Amino acid sequence: MLLAALFSLAACALVLATGAKSTERFTIHIGSRLPPAQLGCVQSGDVQTDEGRRLKVFKCPV
Repeated sequence: MLLAALFSLAACALVLATGAKSTERFTIHIGSRLPPAQLGCVQSGDVQTDEGRRLKVFKCPV
Protein backbone atom coordinates (compact mmCIF):
# COMPACT_ATOMS: atom_id res chain seq x y z
CA MET A 1 0.00 0.00 0.00
CA LEU A 2 2.79 2.40 0.92
CA LEU A 3 4.68 1.58 -2.26
CA ALA A 4 1.59 2.32 -4.37
CA ALA A 5 1.12 5.67 -2.63
CA LEU A 6 4.76 6.63 -3.20
CA PHE A 7 4.56 5.61 -6.85
CA SER A 8 1.40 7.68 -7.27
CA LEU A 9 3.04 10.75 -5.71
CA ALA A 10 6.11 10.34 -7.91
CA ALA A 11 3.95 10.11 -11.04
CA CYS A 12 2.01 13.22 -10.01
CA ALA A 13 5.22 15.16 -9.39
CA LEU A 14 6.57 14.12 -12.80
CA VAL A 15 3.42 15.30 -14.58
CA LEU A 16 3.44 18.63 -12.76
CA ALA A 17 7.15 19.19 -13.41
CA THR A 18 6.96 18.49 -17.15
CA GLY A 19 3.84 20.63 -17.57
CA ALA A 20 5.39 23.61 -15.78
CA LYS A 21 8.38 23.74 -18.14
CA SER A 22 6.27 24.17 -21.28
CA THR A 23 6.66 27.67 -22.75
CA GLU A 24 3.82 27.22 -25.25
CA ARG A 25 0.53 26.39 -23.58
CA PHE A 26 -2.49 25.83 -25.81
CA THR A 27 -5.96 24.40 -25.66
CA ILE A 28 -7.35 22.47 -28.61
CA HIS A 29 -10.82 23.20 -29.98
CA ILE A 30 -12.48 20.96 -32.56
CA GLY A 31 -15.71 21.94 -34.31
CA SER A 32 -17.41 23.32 -37.38
CA ARG A 33 -17.70 26.89 -36.03
CA LEU A 34 -14.86 29.37 -35.69
CA PRO A 35 -13.81 30.40 -32.17
CA PRO A 36 -14.19 34.12 -31.33
CA ALA A 37 -11.43 36.27 -32.87
CA GLN A 38 -10.36 37.75 -29.52
CA LEU A 39 -9.15 34.31 -28.38
CA GLY A 40 -6.25 34.42 -30.85
CA CYS A 41 -6.81 30.87 -32.14
CA VAL A 42 -4.97 29.47 -35.15
CA GLN A 43 -6.36 26.68 -37.34
CA SER A 44 -3.95 23.76 -37.12
CA GLY A 45 -5.78 21.23 -39.28
CA ASP A 46 -9.03 19.40 -39.72
CA VAL A 47 -10.47 15.97 -38.96
CA GLN A 48 -13.21 13.91 -40.52
CA THR A 49 -15.96 12.28 -38.46
CA ASP A 50 -17.28 8.76 -39.04
CA GLU A 51 -20.26 10.35 -40.80
CA GLY A 52 -17.96 12.15 -43.25
CA ARG A 53 -18.26 15.66 -41.78
CA ARG A 54 -15.10 17.74 -41.74
CA LEU A 55 -14.35 19.55 -38.48
CA LYS A 56 -11.73 22.26 -38.03
CA VAL A 57 -9.01 21.93 -35.37
CA PHE A 58 -7.87 25.15 -33.66
CA LYS A 59 -4.98 25.82 -31.28
CA CYS A 60 -5.82 28.59 -28.79
CA PRO A 61 -3.34 30.12 -26.31
CA VAL A 62 -4.15 29.69 -22.63
